[in-house]
Amino acid sequence: MNTFVILCGGLGSRFQKVTSKLPKILIEIKPGITMLDWLVEEYLPQNSHIILATGHLKDLIKDYVSQKCYKNILFSPEEKKLGTGGALINASKLISNDDFIAINGDTIQQLKIQSFLKKSRLLKEDVINVGCTTSDFDDSGKILVDSEKYIISFTEKISPKKLFNQKQKECSSLGIYRCKTEFFQSLSIENKSLESEIIPYLVKSRKARASIFNDKFFDFGTFE
Repeated sequence: MNTFVILCGGLGSRFQKVTSKLPKILIEIKPGITMLDWLVEEYLPQNSHIILATGHLKDLIKDYVSQKCYKNILFSPEEKKLGTGGALINASKLISNDDFIAINGDTIQQLKIQSFLKKSRLLKEDVINVGCTTSDFDDSGKILVDSEKYIISFTEKISPKKLFNQKQKECSSLGIYRCKTEFFQSLSIENKSLESEIIPYLVKSRKARASIFNDKFFDFGTFE
């Protein structure tokens, strides 16, 4: 059974225009359906093992899960700000699988989860496989991928510089990742960014690959 870690602990600073009383994952994305409902009931495979990496307004999320009687959900709460990387490190301590899937809790994916699971298997010394799309999004991490699907550059929302004499493809991050559990469990729990610290480190070590799709996504924390 796959384990999914849903990142839902952010302060939602861009979302304060809508509400400061609910975490983004409890916002309704269609009548009567919250983002959490959509993930659990529609997007992820049935009976998945789910870990909610919570922080901001975490008690509201826990109460909601209890009211909905959702099963197979664990909580990985942060008592102080950990960032996306620290949240995954914290959650990894609860995982026994060799790998897990991390998903941004405020992103509605067009990509079918089974397609990502099939294509993103970790190879050799891989530590992370990043789901990405050839569709261009301004508000997403920018990835440069070589002919072997190794990530050679990962930058936050800025197009990377292409290297000469290499076959490269520029993509946008989908905010979905397959991660090697052992690596994350080996790290200390501290405030750390997945996008600006952990992935760039793995890129330099040649331990990060990408799975490339053509699907779009919708980050409902963005108002542009």
